[in-house]
Amino acid sequence: MRVGMLQEGHCPPGTNPQERLGEMFAECVLADQVGWDFYGHGEQHFGKFEATVGSPEVTHAALAAKTERIRFRPMSVNFLPYNHPIRIAEQTATLDVISNGRMELGGARSNNPHTLDGFGVDAADTRRYRDEAIAILIQALSTGAVEHESETYKIPYREICPQPIQKPPPIFISATGIDSHQNAGELGIGVMTGASILGWDHVQACFDAYKTAIALRQEADGYLNNCLSFSSIGVACAATREEAKDHGGPVALRFVEVVMGLYENLSKRAPDYAYLGAIEKIKARMDDLEYLMDLAPYITIGTPDDLISRATRMHAMGADEIIWRVDGMGHERNMKSIEMIGKHVLPALHELPPHPGSSPAPSAPVW
Repeated sequence: MRVGMLQEGHCPPGTNPQERLGEMFAECVLADQVGWDFYGHGEQHFGKFEATVGSPEVTHAALAAKTERIRFRPMSVNFLPYNHPIRIAEQTATLDVISNGRMELGGARSNNPHTLDGFGVDAADTRRYRDEAIAILIQALSTGAVEHESETYKIPYREICPQPIQKPPPIFISATGIDSHQNAGELGIGVMTGASILGWDHVQACFDAYKTAIALRQEADGYLNNCLSFSSIGVACAATREEAKDHGGPVALRFVEVVMGLYENLSKRAPDYAYLGAIEKIKARMDDLEYLMDLAPYITIGTPDDLISRATRMHAMGADEIIWRVDGMGHERNMKSIEMIGKHVLPALHELPPHPGSSPAPSAPVW
């Protein structure tokens, strides 16, 4: 089982985004040294404190030069018209070359109304934009060339330069709903599960929808990345549960508060986001850390044994990978969790076997 780390430039009090960038570089280098498998920043815009990385293609290029083994996956690039698919393909291919074959691609339709409004994008159109971008990217990164005609993109035959080392780098999308998981399976790409705050049953339904659809896709020709990643947003690891909750609890609860606002907004903007309205039931207890940790795997805070137990449960449910967001606790506490997870959690998770039919883990760099 592979384990990746998500960071979004979450700035605790007293830290600004400029300082946080430097801290994240040190934290990524440590993750590389202690055995984390992949690392990524999310593409966020107009953020203030919780999510401040607007250009992951820039940060990942710099980090590729500072690391030797860890792979990189943006979590996620916005597959919307302000990011033209050809530019995403060129950036991904260039990063794959710079990193010597350590690049992956994660994309999404964007679940942030503040971002969508800033770029003038209607939430009801984002799925269409996402699916079209995926088709273009699979073609461009698999074959090295692209030709496409639609209302949104009119692309005559063009070759991509440079060519990626991997043909193609693994492609994933972030998904929150059951339909989106099924859609990812039908497209033959990997999926990164979010919105687990809706509960364990919702997570299992999403997993089942993806696994059913990707199994059918395996019978067809063409690109296939059968890989199910699960994302846990509030993560902290320490020698005792009390210390872990002290470090990670305030960050997790603050992020839940932010996400509650985003999901409530989206549920009213587009019919296919209506299921997010279920978050309403959590409102009365959104400051109850223990309740939220029991309700869903959205928050993972505790000792190494606690994290191993939670990840093992996710593996049994069908997850091929775990993505943990270690961010916002302050640099020293982030470093402590990253190192403890690397030394005391990852060895156990790396022993968990792959699921039948899942795509093999990407090969190591050729250095």
